[in-house]
Amino acid sequence: MIVQNLTEISVIDVLDRGVANSECIALSAHEDFDIGQHGLMIGVLQPNGFATPVHDHMFWFGDARINEDDWIFIFTGSGQRKQSQGVEQDASIYTLYWGKDTTLFANTNVVPVLFRVDSVDVLMPKRNELQL
Repeated sequence: MIVQNLTEISVIDVLDRGVANSECIALSAHEDFDIGQHGLMIGVLQPNGFATPVHDHMFWFGDARINEDDWIFIFTGSGQRKQSQGVEQDASIYTLYWGKDTTLFANTNVVPVLFRVDSVDVLMPKRNELQL
């Protein structure tokens, strides 16, 4: 599969791999953009530099405007989302939680895979099947 490179944000590191309540993924924004089109998966690193996705491990950021130089820290455990100001006060730090019961990245061959969704198709029930 051939896909474009992400330029607006990148994964910097996985901090405290395998440490419960401390393991997190650090991301840095390189431009202003809407993070709602992005998500994370878990992958197993392959010799060719790509990663094979692991079944049933996806994280969606939610809709939010991110600015250049902002940081996002996604802890693999549970907690409350928060936003704070960086040291220089011109960047925000977003702390998010995946809500997993165990750590995910103790094995260094298991890596976060950041992706962008450019199009989707959602099955919509017929009007008389809608349950409100």
